This record gives sequence, structure tokens and C-alpha cells, in this order.
Amino acid sequence: MSHGLASLFRLRPLVAVPLALTLVSTSMLGACSSPTASLPALASTPGGAYKVGAGDKLHIVVQDLQSANGDYIVEDSGAISLPYIKQVNVAGLTYREIEQGIAASLLRQGIMTGDPVVNVGPVELRPFYVVGEVNKPGQFEYRQGMTVLAAISAAGGYTYRAKTGKVAVTRVVNGKDVTASADEFAVILPGDRIRVYERWF
Repeated sequence: MSHGLASLFRLRPLVAVPLALTLVSTSMLGACSSPTASLPALASTPGGAYKVGAGDKLHIVVQDLQSANGDYIVEDSGAISLPYIKQVNVAGLTYREIEQGIAASLLRQGIMTGDPVVNVGPVELRPFYVVGEVNKPGQFEYRQGMTVLAAISAAGGYTYRAKTGKVAVTRVVNGKDVTASADEFAVILPGDRIRVYERWF
């Protein structure tokens, strides 16, 4: 072997080693990044009156129309079924807007005259869900003003493998699922799905 070739072969391992180290370092950095790092931040909880969604249970009272009084669950279609006026779309509406809509339907269909008095209030809001690295994943009853930390506590707290501090929250916005990252103090809404990821060791 000539002196030039021997020198070339002696140099090749010196070139390969830094390349291998670079690949290992890049791989380790990728593995250590958080699954929530690429997600947008969870939008602030919208203010104003609560808007009803599928799965909510409502209590409705119509003055002088006792047969319509009772509890109604909002269907997946976003509607409830009332006697006489049948389907009433309520998803995305406030309680006041639902009252006005029912009263207008009663008048329009000639079921009542004058100015119908309708009262709508919550019986039970749709549940939220916690999955991933918690001790008791599942579906839980929502309470007004709940935070991510309160939701995780309801699910039995973090497992020892959990990445704490940041979670992913999937929420229906304008009829579409939107997933964002949230810290423990973020306020959740009925129907939110919270995922706690495993910590990268």
C-alpha cells in the first residue's frame, strides 16, 4: 500500500467519529423534547355566559305548560326534544338564548299565546376526560372554574412516570378539535380532554 493510501485510511476513522457523535447528540435531543413543546398555548377561557354543548343536562320549566317541564340531555346533534315543538337546537347557545328560542317556537307554532315564560338552567354539565400518566384515567364530573391541576387530582394525581407541569388539552372550538398545551393553572371547560405525557428519562 502506498504511503498516500495508508494516510487516507488512517484518517477515515477520525472523520467518522465526530459524525457518529453528532447523530447520537441529535437523537438524544429529539428524545428529550417534550410532546407539548410543539403545541400552541391553550387560549384563555372565554368570558361571558356559559354556552351549552352536547352531553349537558338542562332543566326546563315553561309556565302554564307543565308537560314540557323536566330535565333534558343535549344530544350529539346539539338539539333537545321537547313536547309539542319537537327538536330545538341549543348547542352553542346561552341559557337565556335557549329560553328565547323555546318561547319563540311556542308562539310560532301556536302552542301558546301572549308572552311565554321559559326558564332554563343546568342540572349537570358534560364531563371532562383525563388520560395518560395519571393513576385513575377516565371521565369526571365538571365543576365550574376547574383548573388542570384540579382535573389531575380528580384522576388520582400523576404517576411516577408523568411529565408534570404541562399537559395537552383537546377542546372543541367551532365544531373542530383543537389541541394545545396548558400549565396546571389553566382553567378547563366541560368536554375538555386532558392528556398527561410520560416523562423522558
